Amino acid sequence: MVSLLPILRLLRVGTLFSPAADVVASAAILGLPWSGDVVRAIAASVLLYAAGMVWNDIADRRLDAVQRPERPLPRGDVTLPFALTLGTALLAGGLLLSPCRAHHGLIAALVLAYDFGSKHIEWLGALVMGSLRALNLATGIALAQELGPVDAERARLCWVAASCYGVYILGVTVLGIFEDLDKPKARAVSAVQTAPPLAALSGLWTVQGGFWPVPAIAALPILLFLRRNTRMRAWPKAEIRRSMTLLLLGTMLYTALLAAASGHWLEAAAIAALIAPARWIARRIALT
Repeated sequence: MVSLLPILRLLRVGTLFSPAADVVASAAILGLPWSGDVVRAIAASVLLYAAGMVWNDIADRRLDAVQRPERPLPRGDVTLPFALTLGTALLAGGLLLSPCRAHHGLIAALVLAYDFGSKHIEWLGALVMGSLRALNLATGIALAQELGPVDAERARLCWVAASCYGVYILGVTVLGIFEDLDKPKARAVSAVQTAPPLAALSGLWTVQGGFWPVPAIAALPILLFLRRNTRMRAWPKAEIRRSMTLLLLGTMLYTALLAAASGHWLEAAAIAALIAPARWIARRIALT
């Protein structure tokens, strides 16, 4: 019998708030009212994201036995047959629930392509991961297309926000590559960490249509993060991992502020309220 904690570690449960927040933000930008279809789209994105975590560990189980022996599969806390069953169930559940199956089918295909192929080519893996999260943030567009005519300007804003999100995640993925290096160049690490917050600020500025108020609100945490970045003279693995944790939690701040910039302050507050429990979980269960 597999206990609950190893399963939560396998799923990186602290990260699962983020794909849900992506869909909420895109629905807010598109002006979609809350409905069963929106809820199903949120659930589908979360299930596919969780599936990606499981299949990632299945694909990497031999490498993890050397580099990350604390993960559930190499530790023996979770068996391979159980992980295979769970990964398959999550993928199937996500596709069955989705109200926009072609869109989520593309995401599922890219998840498996990343886990079993593209991530072994570093630049390609980073591009695929960025594309995955950009597509997830664009879920609102796919859902709106299923429901009827789509407002072209709202769709444009959502695509810009999604593209900036893709750049954000690309930067985080490259940072993960640096984490695996013995002695990464400090300037390179600092430069890569600069990209995600600046990409987020660009997306917020576009959706808001100016600097006030949302991009101005975002400027404070961005400046604090960049201040830490400029003060570091060396980047040990622990500090790179801390930066990755901050940036991964920052995805929820970005999506909360996107909802606010589109005038949906209630949704923004709901997403922001989830950052604290996500951070609490991250202190106990690794996000990477």
